[in-house]
Amino acid sequence: MKIEGESRINMEMEKAHNWTDFDKLTTVPYNKHRKFVGVEYPGIIKNPERALKTLGGIDNLEKVYSTTNKRADLHFQPGNIFCKPAFAERAAATCLLLKVKRRRRKGEKSWESCQYQVEVLGSLETMYTFNSMADFQYLPVVKGKNGKLEQIHDRIVLSDFVDRNEFIDRDVPVFLPPVIFSRFDYPDKDYLYRDAVVHKPGYVNPDKDRPANLIGTVREKRKVYTVFLNYNDEVPEKPQEEAVVSLRLKYNAPQGEEELAKLFEQRPVWSRTALNSFYTGKLDKLKYLLPLVSFYYLNGPWRCQWVRFGYDPRKHPEAKMYQIVDYRARQNSPADIVGVTLKRSPNVIAFPAMKRKNANAAKINLTAARTQKTTTPEESEESKIPLHVYVPERLPPCRQMFYQMCDIQMEEIQSIIENSTVPVCTEKDGWCQKGTVEKIRDIMTKRALEVLDSQGISVSHILRSKAKHRPKKLAEDNDLEDLPEEEDFDDMEDLNMYDLIEDQQVEDDVSEMETEMLECV
Repeated sequence: MKIEGESRINMEMEKAHNWTDFDKLTTVPYNKHRKFVGVEYPGIIKNPERALKTLGGIDNLEKVYSTTNKRADLHFQPGNIFCKPAFAERAAATCLLLKVKRRRRKGEKSWESCQYQVEVLGSLETMYTFNSMADFQYLPVVKGKNGKLEQIHDRIVLSDFVDRNEFIDRDVPVFLPPVIFSRFDYPDKDYLYRDAVVHKPGYVNPDKDRPANLIGTVREKRKVYTVFLNYNDEVPEKPQEEAVVSLRLKYNAPQGEEELAKLFEQRPVWSRTALNSFYTGKLDKLKYLLPLVSFYYLNGPWRCQWVRFGYDPRKHPEAKMYQIVDYRARQNSPADIVGVTLKRSPNVIAFPAMKRKNANAAKINLTAARTQKTTTPEESEESKIPLHVYVPERLPPCRQMFYQMCDIQMEEIQSIIENSTVPVCTEKDGWCQKGTVEKIRDIMTKRALEVLDSQGISVSHILRSKAKHRPKKLAEDNDLEDLPEEEDFDDMEDLNMYDLIEDQQVEDDVSEMETEMLECV
């Protein structure tokens, strides 16, 4: 009998909860203009006011919501400054906020004849979820004389104005916990649990051909079809046949390939930055087209440049115009003042440090748009000049730039290049005399300081703070003309011009060559 009674009650409850039958469907009012912000509170809320107090109140939630990259904090004990908060991450949501009422007549024990009232109050587009781990809690509690725990929060935290001597003379244990215990509230590693690897038909495991004592990999080797050459290597006449077939299977663009071939007919040596300015196709697909028409130099006067197949710059003196000038700006240099950017965006992590897996919402600075500076005709014309071209009126756009000599639009430098000729091409200086590149760097550095002075930026204190003297390379070169002496150089006799220029031999700097090689296929 007891079992039958329980089953009957369960059946009645199922019928009562099955209120979505077709005979009970109804229209529900919906206000699409009302927007709500949701907080997935990590607990059972019995008192909404106390729960809201743990979140800092409405004022704190409004501040958190107004800043897209700020997290909501929950203090389990709002009055205790030693209680570490738990943080909620902001995420986009697509939810509806329902208000459901269930009414039952007095005296009725069954929910079968109850009435439901459903109303959609609005939509939720933003949700704060507590998915991260809370920090360790170390509260101000000590053992008393009788063995019971006593809270000393009110004795060590000032809640009112007291005399200094009275506060210092209090008999209170030393309680100095750290500000935070754990630097991260997310695990520092992503554990990617993947399914079994499924290979394409015809795959051969390379580990089968290796000795048992060697550790290999189950991934098939990726072939690189780009032809990399050192200075002394022979110049290839055409790409590899296998590379042509494979690259065209990955990306077949006859028009783009034809356009790129015409560019290399006009100019046999190109930098990647210059090609980005002249090529009209998809720039992210250049990595599939460049190996079909050119090869890549790893060192020498044309390093980091793409050279047309069959063209040997070591045999053509006119290739001097395509040699590079590696211009680099050090960190903590005047370039930092005017905002010379890095090639790669830094990964900025706000405190508390964590991994943000959701994309931040785009920000529109309306104030900056209203107060936008009007540009002069000279500035507008300068902005039209491609970034790979050096003009003396502006600073280099990046910390490291590889300028080709033909792209340096400065008469003083061009005259040095024309007058610097040698009968034999060398690996370090190419078709130029020894020290030509260093001399060009000095002129470019001098011009950069003049640009900063014209903008009203003082850089003397930066240059003089860490002046490092080293013998100048140009002192022993009698073949080159001396730099013209001007008043701007009189104040810099004790300064090392290379404080702003990175040495080409520095290995710990992120080079443009390494960045480009990562994109080669």
